[in-house]
Amino acid sequence: MLQSMRDKAKSWVTVVVVAIIAFMMAVTGLETLAPNRNNPTVATVNGEDVTHAQLSQSIEQRRRALIQQMGDQFDPSMIDEKLLKDVVLQSLVDRTLQLQDAKKHGMDVGDQALDSMIVNMPEFQVDGRFDRARFQLLLRNAGMTPSRFKNMWKEEVLLNQLRAGISATEFVTPAEMRRLSALENQTRDIRWLTLAASPVSDKIKPTEEEIKAYYDSHHDAFMTPEQVVVNFIKLDKVALADQVKIDEGDIKQEYQIRVDELKTNGKDSNKVASILIATDANRTDDQAKARADEVLAKLQKGDDFARLAKEYSDDPVTAKKGGDMGVVKPGFYGKAFDSALAKLTVGQLSPVIKTQYGYQILKLVSQEKPIIPTLAQERDDIINTLKARAVEDIYFRKSRELADISFESADLNQPAEKLGLTIETTKAFGRQGGVGIAENQKVVSAAFSDDVLNLGANSEVIELKPGTSVVLRVKSHHQSELQPLEKVASSIVATIKKKETAEQLKQRAEQLITSINASSADKVAKETGLTWEAHKGVKRGQSGIAREVLSKAFNMPHPASGKSNYAFTPLASGDVAVVALSAVHPGEYGDGDKERMKMLSQYIASGNGRNLYSEYLQALKKQGKVKITAKEVEGL
Repeated sequence: MLQSMRDKAKSWVTVVVVAIIAFMMAVTGLETLAPNRNNPTVATVNGEDVTHAQLSQSIEQRRRALIQQMGDQFDPSMIDEKLLKDVVLQSLVDRTLQLQDAKKHGMDVGDQALDSMIVNMPEFQVDGRFDRARFQLLLRNAGMTPSRFKNMWKEEVLLNQLRAGISATEFVTPAEMRRLSALENQTRDIRWLTLAASPVSDKIKPTEEEIKAYYDSHHDAFMTPEQVVVNFIKLDKVALADQVKIDEGDIKQEYQIRVDELKTNGKDSNKVASILIATDANRTDDQAKARADEVLAKLQKGDDFARLAKEYSDDPVTAKKGGDMGVVKPGFYGKAFDSALAKLTVGQLSPVIKTQYGYQILKLVSQEKPIIPTLAQERDDIINTLKARAVEDIYFRKSRELADISFESADLNQPAEKLGLTIETTKAFGRQGGVGIAENQKVVSAAFSDDVLNLGANSEVIELKPGTSVVLRVKSHHQSELQPLEKVASSIVATIKKKETAEQLKQRAEQLITSINASSADKVAKETGLTWEAHKGVKRGQSGIAREVLSKAFNMPHPASGKSNYAFTPLASGDVAVVALSAVHPGEYGDGDKERMKMLSQYIASGNGRNLYSEYLQALKKQGKVKITAKEVEGL
């Protein structure tokens, strides 16, 4: 029984599902997805409806996931709502198609397996053990019932089984990997000569006419950015919390509420030992019952429970520990188990009971009442909780007040004075943003809006992040202007020289290659005063050789025997290299490559598996009948 649970906990399914749980915890109101006339259909997939509520909830789910991922950097204005809606709707269609296909091919996950995985989920554990109260609390906070959660989870497990079943069929053969290794370990004999940029650049002297012509044809490149400086006032929930004073009477009242809840809802912690006699292919139900009765008779005569558990129990995990199951919470071993346990006092044995796992004998080892913490232990948490509640109301009220006063005021002085806020000033920033609050695109958009920039109005209240809002007003506006020629002339000269140098070096490299092909490489080098730098057996990642030279050399075609191929490439320094490739040597597959190639083959197979699954999904879409109700989608 417990061994089965632990096996499942170590499987890939649990790893995937844990991530799903964290994602689903952000969802609320999932019990309202049943179709009705106020919940129209947004898509039909092979006759199965995807509803307006499902799409709406999934969009909110995706949005909350983005907020969690980005944290303080999250900016709602960066979300393209139409794109988000389209992506989420397509994911719902894809999900429906895959679940339909999984069910069509008889794929399923048993209730016992699902329950086993739930028990082992870290999210639902306290001190390494499943905690039913935590399980119920998390589901309640997420707006889910256990049955709804279990159904969603079952679907996710099915989808992952389906994905794994298709993706895992891809593999790479040893012969393919040997060829890949040989290609990766390939070496080449190369040499190159360098055409220096500086001698060419030094001779280029752009005229005033050329400089002026470039300036006139590239005015956009020489415009100063349009910038604003804004004043702003900030309403911060954290700062408000520091101002909140909590009354001692409220602390005691909250503490008493918690104590009363613990006394009402807290469950006894039952530590249980068990002996399981399972039924299987080698043991009938009657034989299992007879064996269990035999064990119970020995226990009633005074035999040691731990010894008999080790000898008779078919649960290898608990048997090794003398039947010890640890602390057991009600609800996960079935009604018969719970019913028998509820009748026991500490040290008492149960009769033989039949559960979904076989026949069991239980012993209540110990029982602990819920621990009631002291007021001193709970004080800090209570104060923080009460402050959070108070601040929520204060922040909401002051946000409304800030919006009203700012709208009616001709500056920021009145709202700042009324709400006890300080007027702050940003550094100049443009339409691409700046530092501080100007990093937030909503602030930039507001600062450059017509009302704020041109009419001189205060902005609306802008939420920078949950719990932090600002109102801003433009202090100064600097229009975009064309910089005078004298100020940018030096940069224009550098640009012209760089461009002309690159063109001249390109022409010279082409001429050299033409001359080499008509004569010989050494003769041309000697005539031009250039020197070839030669390297044999060069590897792809060879150190000491310019990256551009290596890249060009390994992209050149194989030369004919006794011949060389030539090409040129610009270097990061502005120089140009003429590269000669004289020989290509196949790489060898050695013992040292085996482990690396094994990892690489797994990586390639994984990539191929993802591609295969994508093709499978495309085939489902092509074969399926999918209808999108555009009007209902647009109504979101």
